[in-house]
Amino acid sequence: MSITFPKPKLLGPKIPGIVVAGLLAAQFALFGGHGGPEPKCELNVEQPHYSTHLSETINFDAIKLNLTTTCNVPQASTKLNSKILMILNNREVTAHIFPTAIRNPTAKNSLRTEIKDLFAKCPYGIEVAYKGVASGYVEIQNGERLSVSGSSEKYAVAPCLIKAK
Repeated sequence: MSITFPKPKLLGPKIPGIVVAGLLAAQFALFGGHGGPEPKCELNVEQPHYSTHLSETINFDAIKLNLTTTCNVPQASTKLNSKILMILNNREVTAHIFPTAIRNPTAKNSLRTEIKDLFAKCPYGIEVAYKGVASGYVEIQNGERLSVSGSSEKYAVAPCLIKAK
């Protein structure tokens, strides 16, 4: 006589297989298979301006340019080339080219890098219209480099003339 054992009833999925496959396909379509948003970064080039802070604290007349990169993913570093343009004799000319700036994100927010130490010496008293321009890249934490560029778009008058070198 043979002994037969009953087959154990395996626990089956409570969600039909087609639904699981659909959810996986939707996740892949939305997130590109890597589980997060597509990395994007923006560069904000502020208007060049006369630095009252430098003037009042160390008696130094200068036009200052502030730059900020903001991303939707954590940054590792930012590398930017920047310059200040001015209107001279009704023509747009380069007033100052800054050395390449390489900075890390702020300690409080890894999505943002601020560059606030770019300035060009100038004698106070002559009003000139300036515009800032910058370009470069942001390296995000996975090592990918994202190109960024921008300008302050409009010219603004400041009471200080940057002299050509």
